[in-house]
Amino acid sequence: MKAALLKAYGDVDQFEIGYIPTPVPGQGEVLIKIEASAVNPFDLILRQGYMAQFIPLQLPAVLGGDAAGTVAELGEGVTGFVVGDRVVADFAANGKGAHAEFGVVPATSAAKLPAGLSFEQGASLVKAGLTGRQTVEAINVKPGDRVLVSGGLGTVGRSAIQYLKEIGAKPVAGVRPERLNEGQELAGEALDITVPAASPNFDYAISTAGPVAGNLIGNVRDGGTVASIVPVPEGANAGDRVTIHELYHRTDAAMLDAVLTAAASGSLVIPISKTLTLDQIDAAQNAVAAGVPGKVILKH
Repeated sequence: MKAALLKAYGDVDQFEIGYIPTPVPGQGEVLIKIEASAVNPFDLILRQGYMAQFIPLQLPAVLGGDAAGTVAELGEGVTGFVVGDRVVADFAANGKGAHAEFGVVPATSAAKLPAGLSFEQGASLVKAGLTGRQTVEAINVKPGDRVLVSGGLGTVGRSAIQYLKEIGAKPVAGVRPERLNEGQELAGEALDITVPAASPNFDYAISTAGPVAGNLIGNVRDGGTVASIVPVPEGANAGDRVTIHELYHRTDAAMLDAVLTAAASGSLVIPISKTLTLDQIDAAQNAVAAGVPGKVILKH
């Protein structure tokens, strides 16, 4: 099968388009004919070798954590899917990823793609949709609670904001000053997260943007709660005055179903900023590195 192969850790010139054997699904796994995959910031970290000590890749490796396509083959014991089902899949960071013609995942890492969503939309929703919901659930907010979300116009931030609205909470988008109007349109309320807080005004917050993590924590009252998917700056939480839950995305098929249902209803929208082909993996990673708004998608 055709795949975007990472030959060695380094820059985007370490990718080459080549051919490797098509994987075979084992017990409890599904083989997916991939139609679209997403490029995430974590893919860049893997490519550069920054996680090599913790997630060593067998090179050449195939990156890509989010995919959409059709079920091509079922492994032994798989129920709930049939060949031909349109699905999305959450691939592990193990060097056997989604930037290829085919990919294998546990059936528990896949969910059926609603008819109203395209493969490109499906690929855009997986990790952003899951992570956004997981940050909200980590802080146990209730209807009516006011929650600050930094990086509110990023993909995870958007997912969190839209989920907060879905459950009746009151999100506030923490954004750059030039995007205040856009943040207000999305969340209903927005503030400039690039400046330190004059005084803490929130009991709950979600941190998705590393450069302003300190400012976000400064907006939270003593005893408040923060869910963070980015590193907490040293000294930002002096005396442990707030509770910080540091999160890492986790696969959750039931939650992925909920994400897709929300997207199909229109209550969750993750914008796609650029759609390229698998052969353009280098340009796609460069676009993510440049910070384009929304998802970068590869069509296969």
